[in-house]
Formats: sequence, C-alpha cells, structure tokens
Amino acid sequence: MLWPFQKNLYLITVITFLIVVFEGLILSPYFFLSKEALASTTIQTSVVVTICGNETVDAGEECDDGNSDNTDSCLNTCLNASCGDGYLWSGVEECDDGNTVSGDGCSSSCKTEVPFRPPSGGGAVIPPLVETKVIIQGKAYPSSLITVLKDGKIALTTKADARANFKVEISNITAGIYTFGVWAKDKEGRRSITFTFTTFIRSKTITTIGGIFIPPTIELSKVGLQRGETLNILGQTAPKSEISIFISSPGQGIIKKTQAELDGTWFYAFDTTPLEEGSHTSQAKAVSPEDLLSSFSKLLSFYIGGEAIHGLCPGADFNKDGRVNLVDFSILLYWWGKVNSCVDQNQNGIVNITDFSIMLYYWTG
Repeated sequence: MLWPFQKNLYLITVITFLIVVFEGLILSPYFFLSKEALASTTIQTSVVVTICGNETVDAGEECDDGNSDNTDSCLNTCLNASCGDGYLWSGVEECDDGNTVSGDGCSSSCKTEVPFRPPSGGGAVIPPLVETKVIIQGKAYPSSLITVLKDGKIALTTKADARANFKVEISNITAGIYTFGVWAKDKEGRRSITFTFTTFIRSKTITTIGGIFIPPTIELSKVGLQRGETLNILGQTAPKSEISIFISSPGQGIIKKTQAELDGTWFYAFDTTPLEEGSHTSQAKAVSPEDLLSSFSKLLSFYIGGEAIHGLCPGADFNKDGRVNLVDFSILLYWWGKVNSCVDQNQNGIVNITDFSIMLYYWTG
C-alpha cells in the first residue's frame, strides 16, 4: 500500500521520465513512420556533409588540402580551407565563398577576410590555422524562425530569407560526435517537427551540412466531421514546392497533391466522402523546386461519424479547462493501456503512446 505522499512522488517521477524520453521521440522526424516509410524517407532525404581540410574533395568542393585542381590551366593547390570565407590557395586562382573557383583567371590572392599572400623570398608557406566550425544550411519557410539544437539544447536561432533558405554557423565547438536538430516556426506560429542528424566533427576543420529541407507545417480545419464534409488541410513550406498529403486509416490510404504559393502557404480541400466512419490521420511532405525532399510533417488525427465524435475531447483537453498541461497528462497516465473515448485521441480503442504524442502537440503548459 502506498501512502499519499508516495503516490505523488511516484507520479512526479513517471511524469519527468516520460516527458524527457518521449519528447525526444516525438520531435524526431521518424517517430510516426513505419519501417518501410522510414527507409524510403531516409533514402530520399539528401543531407550532404562537406568537411573542409580533410584532404578529400567532398561533394560541392573543387579542391581540398592536399589536392590540386587545374581550372583555367592554373595549378590550384589548396593549402587550407575556410568554407565560410573561401579557400586559401597557393597564389594563382581567385576563389569565392563556398568551396568553388570563381573562374575569373589567375590572381595572386584569395577572397578572404585577410588576403593571403605567399611570403616573398621563397621558403615554406605556412597556412593559418582553421577554426573548428559547423555550418548548417537548407530550406524551411519564407522568413521563418529557425531554431538549431546541439545535443538537445538550443545552440542558436536565425531567420530564413524570403526564399526560405537559411544558413547558420556554430563556432566554439570541439571535436567529437554531436546530434543536431533543426526546427522552424511558420508565419502562423505553427511549429514543424525537429529534423535531427548525428555527425562527427573533426578538429580544425569546417563541417558543412547541407541539403536539409524542414518538413512542412500542417493544420486541420476540424477534428470531427460527418462523412461527406470538406476537411481543409493547410500549412506552409518552401515557395512553389509540391505537397503530397497522405490520408490513412486501417485498410485505407489516399494521397492528394497540391502546390505551395510564392509565400510557401499551401491548402487542400479534402472531400471526406470516400472515408469510412471512424478514426483517420493526415500528414504531408514536400518536394522543393530544387528537388529536395522533406520527411513527413506532424501526424494529425480526425474523426468521421457521430459515434466516433461522441465522448471525444478535442485537442487533448481532458478536463476541459481550456489548457493542456500536467493535469491532462495525469489523466492520460491513469487511463494508460485502458479504454476511454475522451483520452483515446486517435480512437483506436486503447490509450497509448500515440495519444500521448497528440497531447504533446496541443500542449500549452
């Protein structure tokens, strides 16, 4: 038998554990995917890692330390690399920002913050030290707020430009293995899932992670409908991207497509007539004009039919006080593994991790 204070201590311990563990899972772009969908998404989402100064010509580079290039008949020996500022060369070819040769002919210096020139009178050329740095770049939504995580903690924030492109630099970092996460908030305040990846950072090198495409945001106009009603599905992504919308339920799956506007907003009016009464889910992913493929958006649930709506608590507000917080979480814990039409957000007959993830989506604190 547990005394009241022991029950409270137990509940607090369980709550803390679940929030810490499951929040990391929910924010992962692969949390809701099947093994087949995960394999497909992982293959199709192209994240390019470029490491400057590793003596290897990576994707997007024209040379690297210890390699040579013969552009415009000029011998270009890469003495050192500073990806953010341009390469340092042996004194023959001008180079621009981002690991590429300008092609403007031979020059005695490079485009760097401090022009590098070989010392006069011969002798060995000693290149300056390279800062250990990580550059993360990709696409999100126009003018969206971008948050970058390093090992689960906020490293910095930035803002995407009008074309949805973003680029951040993380300095003051030591060599080692890190897990980075990137998420965005669109113009309506909707938050994307977190795109995560793990990479090894070498000392005195600049590691560039590119090809990132943040999943689109998604919102449903209703969570409960009668069969034949129109469900408006909307969100934001990169301008002119193609959106694939996936509607699924047991034994049934529908895919619809639409295109984002110039400001990245997208909208689809879905006719629910083909759906059976019961619980259904919707999520989306996008392909940018540059052929970048995002992973899936958040998974949202909705319900067709009067019986499915009866007793439902939309938005995971189980005590109906207008907020989703620890009180609702404690109610969910009480019904965990049991049947309750209010707490069972996806109406699959049992209160489980999917209902917990839906509750986190609506969390207000």
